[in-house]
Amino acid sequence: MDFVYQGRCWKFGDNLAVDADLTKKEFASARETRLEVLRDYVMCGVDPGFPKKAKPHDIIVAGRRFAQGNPHIQGLLGIKSLDLGLVVESIPRGSFRNAINAGVPFLTKCIGVTKECETGDELRVDFRTGAFENLTRRTRLVYEPLAPELLETIALGGWKAAVTLRIQQLREQGVIRRKSTAA
Repeated sequence: MDFVYQGRCWKFGDNLAVDADLTKKEFASARETRLEVLRDYVMCGVDPGFPKKAKPHDIIVAGRRFAQGNPHIQGLLGIKSLDLGLVVESIPRGSFRNAINAGVPFLTKCIGVTKECETGDELRVDFRTGAFENLTRRTRLVYEPLAPELLETIALGGWKAAVTLRIQQLREQGVIRRKSTAA
């Protein structure tokens, strides 16, 4: 996975809710996880046309408490489905985990980042190093990146791919065996 994203900035404010702002609330109760369904509703509560405007490697920049509320994964899976990066001032613990589980490259604890850009600015973000460049303004900041083991889970595509790989490794080591199908 390439952890350097370069694309358009999509700036949003504080207190965006997982259910209603990031995606439709109904998806959580329906337990919808199909990326092809979720991609059409990314950020639908704040910009209904967003999925048609955003391009792969664009970057969502948001303020405090991004993805607040119930820690449902659907909104973050939608962000992953569009191959977007995420740079936020803060994100609640449950949504932090869900961003990793969904395989979304992101930076958090980026205090003041919303003052460093506007929607439409060209950004380059290296999620491995924390480098945040606004190419339009010709500015560069460095934030603390995620720990390497979390980046590895994201690089694999999220929790499901990471667990599948771990099970395969344990089987190869003989630690676990396939279940017998003999009657």
